[in-house]
Amino acid sequence: MGTTRRAPAADPGDPRPAPAAAGPPGGRGRGRPAAESWIIAVGDELLDGHTLDTNSAWLAAQLRATPFPCRRMAVVPDQEAAIVSELAAAIAGPAARVFCCGGLGPTPDDRTLAAVARALGVPLREHPAALAHIEGVVTRMHAAGWVASPVVNPGNRKMALVPEGATMLRNRAGMAPPLAIALSGDGDRWLFVVPGVPRELRTVVAEEILPAYCAGAPAATSEDVTYRGIGESTFYPLLRELAETFPDVRFGSYPRPTGGEVVIRATAANPERLRLAVDALRARSDSLTPRRSPAG
Repeated sequence: MGTTRRAPAADPGDPRPAPAAAGPPGGRGRGRPAAESWIIAVGDELLDGHTLDTNSAWLAAQLRATPFPCRRMAVVPDQEAAIVSELAAAIAGPAARVFCCGGLGPTPDDRTLAAVARALGVPLREHPAALAHIEGVVTRMHAAGWVASPVVNPGNRKMALVPEGATMLRNRAGMAPPLAIALSGDGDRWLFVVPGVPRELRTVVAEEILPAYCAGAPAATSEDVTYRGIGESTFYPLLRELAETFPDVRFGSYPRPTGGEVVIRATAANPERLRLAVDALRARSDSLTPRRSPAG
């Protein structure tokens, strides 16, 4: 027998409609946008294995509770051409929400803003609000004794150069200016450019992006059933049968070897169909015999 855990219902968020289109005119991407998100993580340190990409995992978990679940992740190096290529694919693709994370800092290897401008075919412009934000952060850092001068240096000023037409979002946790860029004239597709520092990314996403641009009920609901002492391969015939019976429900198996457990997760857009599928899973798994030992 298994134990069931249902994913908590998501807060529908801010009931306000999505912001009106801002930034460059529409026409980017083709066809009706898909209710999904793509995530692009930028950084040599991610590809070299020096840094674990916790940002993409965290962001995908947040998006799961919105109408725009993550359906693609990519990691690219700090090379302008590579960033432009991945952005071009995302802009031409179907996703209604695209997140580009990292590479907004003050050093030469931070090339994301230039790449975004190039992918969109617009120039970089110094954004007055971005510069004012950077000046305020530098002033506070100087007052705290963290930097020697209250004057914005060339590296920090570089961060105020953003693609023309971008809307600056608030970043309470750091200096890099996050951006929202409309990818369609009616505001149904958006590109978000956010800092790679996890504290900053999480603050910006939670406070600025999710409430205003990703509000609404989750696209799907999931429910977990946990089994103990039953090998994962034992579920193969049952899961094949359930997939044929419930083609609109996704089933996945996730072993936890240290505890001798297997989690079967069902996910569906229709809560009633999910309930039927989970009931069928539990009923048809009653005959599965636990092993004497959870190992193996």
